[in-house]
Amino acid sequence: MASYTAIADAGESIVEVLRDNMTPEPIASPDMIGLCSPAETGDLSLGIYLFSIRENREYRSPYGTPVLSLTLYYLITAYSNADVKQRAYDESYIMGRAMQVLRENSIIGNEYLQGSLGQSDDELRIEQYFISPEEMHKVWIFPNVPYHTSIGYIAYPVIINIDGSGGGPRAR
Repeated sequence: MASYTAIADAGESIVEVLRDNMTPEPIASPDMIGLCSPAETGDLSLGIYLFSIRENREYRSPYGTPVLSLTLYYLITAYSNADVKQRAYDESYIMGRAMQVLRENSIIGNEYLQGSLGQSDDELRIEQYFISPEEMHKVWIFPNVPYHTSIGYIAYPVIINIDGSGGGPRAR
């Protein structure tokens, strides 16, 4: 079980899977894949944005210890700095490869798990999540930011130990 850093560690784990499998083709450098808000992408070619966190009440700890089990909702978006004639193609090309990589790595094990997630025997599952046009509109409501085609993914179970022994400071 992981500490309170599990949410950040899950995002970094997904980034690591994508970096390992998408560079140098179709993305030239691992530094061009990262966590970001669609409103602040910097020089990223592939952005991963955590837009929602929900408790997964179906998960029960096999050890009987109190845990917080979460499902994380991500928006994955490709960005290209190419001219307008090439941009849509580049972004579609990047998205296709990202989808392929995440399907091939739908169960993320210790090879890619980062931080406190990598210190447990847990796995992180990732699967495509359909985002309705209405929900997508709510997520993409950034002023002066053009919409980019995006795809939703969920990552689960992200398990945080809540008995105070999960590596972080105990709540008071």
